[in-house]
Formats: sequence, C-alpha cells, structure tokens
Amino acid sequence: MSDVCESTRHPLTTAKEAVNVRVASGREGFTEILRHAGQDLVDVLEKDQDPDSPEVREALSQLHDHVDRAMADHAHRQRRWPVRTDGERLTRAFRALDESGVIAREEFGCCDGCAKAALNGELATRNSVPSGQAVRGYAFYHRQDRKNAVAGGPLVVRFEASHPLRRAAVGEETAETLRAHGLTVDWDGDPDRGLLIPMDWSRRRFGRGAAFPGPAVDGEPMVRVSFNDPGSYGVPEWISRYEGRVSVRELSRMVLPWLPRSFVATLSSGHGQTIVLERDFDLLRVHHGPALSRERVEEPLSRWAVGAVWPREEARSSHAGLLEVNYADTAEEGMGFVDYAEPLETAAARQLVYQLTPAKGTFAVFTAANGEVAQMMWESGSLLWMESPSPAEGVSRGRHVTLPEAEEMVRVLAEEGRVALADLGELRTTSW
Repeated sequence: MSDVCESTRHPLTTAKEAVNVRVASGREGFTEILRHAGQDLVDVLEKDQDPDSPEVREALSQLHDHVDRAMADHAHRQRRWPVRTDGERLTRAFRALDESGVIAREEFGCCDGCAKAALNGELATRNSVPSGQAVRGYAFYHRQDRKNAVAGGPLVVRFEASHPLRRAAVGEETAETLRAHGLTVDWDGDPDRGLLIPMDWSRRRFGRGAAFPGPAVDGEPMVRVSFNDPGSYGVPEWISRYEGRVSVRELSRMVLPWLPRSFVATLSSGHGQTIVLERDFDLLRVHHGPALSRERVEEPLSRWAVGAVWPREEARSSHAGLLEVNYADTAEEGMGFVDYAEPLETAAARQLVYQLTPAKGTFAVFTAANGEVAQMMWESGSLLWMESPSPAEGVSRGRHVTLPEAEEMVRVLAEEGRVALADLGELRTTSW
C-alpha cells in the first residue's frame, strides 16, 4: 500500500485519533464509525485539495483498515474486563441521578458552553410543568471530557442547579451518587469546580456494535447480494453498504447475524447458483435449504459459494439468551433509534435499559423467541412505565418500575421467555 501524501497525512492522523475515541465510547457500529471518520478526514483537508483525488482515496482505504483494527483490539481487550466496568458504573450512576431529580447526560455536547445552553433549556422546560417532578439541577460531561478520559486522564463531571444557592448541594449529591456506584470522586466542595473521576474508561460492545469485517484475503469467496426493502424506513446503512458484490467474510460478519426479520437476502455465486435466506430469530434459514447458525454462518456459506455442498446437520435454535429489540431515544444526542428490530444478547439488552435517556417518549420493545413482549417507556418526571401488550384482547398490562426492576424483567424475558411484571405486584390494564 502506498503512503499518503504529506497534505493528507495530518487529516488522516486526526481522523484516526477520532476513531479511537469513538470505538472506546462503545456507541455506534463499524459502518457508522467509518462514515464519521471519512467525514472527519474530508473536513480537515486543505481547501484546494480534491476529496476525490487518489491520495484521499488511499487515505480513506487506510482509515477503513484502522477502524477494523481498532474494533478488533477493543474486542480483544474487553475479554479481560471485570463483570462491571467503570464505564458501566458511570452510566448506572447517571440513571440514578435522573430518577432522583437531577438530569444526567453522558457525552453531551461538544463543549461546556453548548452543553450548558441545551441543559439550561431542558431544566427550565421540565420545571415549568406544574404536575411534573421538580428537577434540582443537572450533571454532565461533554465529548472533549470523554476524549480526555479515553486518553487516560480523569473524567470531569460538571453540574449546575435550578437555583444558584443549590449548586453545592447538587454537586454533593452527584458526587455521593457516583461514589455509591463504586467510583472515586475528587472534589473539594467548590461549586465552581467540576468533579474529577479517575477511572478506567471501559465500554463494552455487543452484537452488531462489536462486529468488524477483518482483513481481506486473496481469493476469498465472493457473492452478489441484494436485499428487499420491506417498509417505509428504507434499508439501513449497515445493510446497504454490503449490497452488490461482496465477500462472504463481510456478509457473514457484518450483516447476516443481525438481518432484520422482515428482510430477505438474495445471494448469487460465481457458479450460477442463487439462494434466498432470512433470519428466524437465532437461525438463518435458506429457502429450500438448511437452517444455519447465525453465529457460525461464514464457513457453510463459503463452501456453498465455491460450489460445495451444505452441511448435513442443520443448526438448532436455543430459544434463549436473545431478544429482538427496537427502540427510540428522544433526547438530544441520545442513543438514536432502531426502526427494524435487531437481535440483542441478554447482556446487551440489559445494558440498553440503562443507556436509553430518561426523556419523555423514549421507549424500547423487547420480544422473546416465543413472541412474548415487554416494552418500556419513559414518562414525564422520569417515571418508567413497563407493560406487556395482548393484541388478542386489545389491552396492555403494566406498572411503573425502577431501572433495576426493568433490567430484571428483560433478563427473565430473554432467559425464560416469560413476562414477569406480575411478580412485582398489581398491574394496571389499559385498553387500546
């Protein structure tokens, strides 16, 4: 691979540094990180430099390889992490603040000024609702704080109060909540100083968020792929990127294990054979062919692509440890949305309960292999409602829950295939 020219070297270095931070944050998947990285590169090119020049194309190719290596390194490191990381403690502490009446936001805004402007507005709006829960203040850290923490420095958590006289009290409450979740806080009580948290920045990646294609291999099996477009949302970027002629490696590692259940993939090999497949929970079913494991599809698909036969034994479903999940985070700079439900392992689904911002209207729908459904939605005043719909009766049965209760409901649904809300107490029935 040729070297990039000097005028492209600095933008490439800058983009690579941004990639490292994005990968460490645990948010977004390979495709989204690569898109942001390409934009970061183009944004800092010299004004007279052609973004379509061979030098820039070479830099983009190197950037692709860098994202791949960064994701692979992250996956290797997280195998050695403890059961509960500092990053997970931080998120749980922030959600506890939300529930207690202090707005808490992670990776919020590009800088202190932008973050405070947005949060001051949210604070005023929340406190203007007569029937709503009084909000005492807010705590946050912005993207520059995240960058510093990823590099090994302490994380700065900043805070403000609804009244100037309450600033120190909000700071103390924030510090105590962080400590209660196992984090060390350095703060002298000065309301004009942020809280310093020395921490090991560790954010786990799961499922599609942890997937990476790996390096290309000379002579590897290739196929031509097309996907149907089943609805009004369009084909997601992480799927459309791998349409056309792609390697079995990329298709098997980046798309098929998470193919939305409403999608159908049509694959054509160089030997003139065509198959149609779709995902059925934890299996990939080939029309008029075998059922394949969604986690081990690369080998049998590679054999088919070069003209060999399918495996004699079909894969079997475990019916546990996996949920179909779609969600929408309504908060500014929140988790975004997933329109087509994606499969999440139990640990990832439990983590999502805490990652979603407690903003009015934020919701998630969890569906088990047997069709049992539990769905949660944040209401005004940081109240969390969880219910199970019964389409046959035209009703839903649910109750308000705490975050730990919601997490346990998701675990039971994934592992046992049942909605356990009634175990928490009396349910309220709502007709549609």
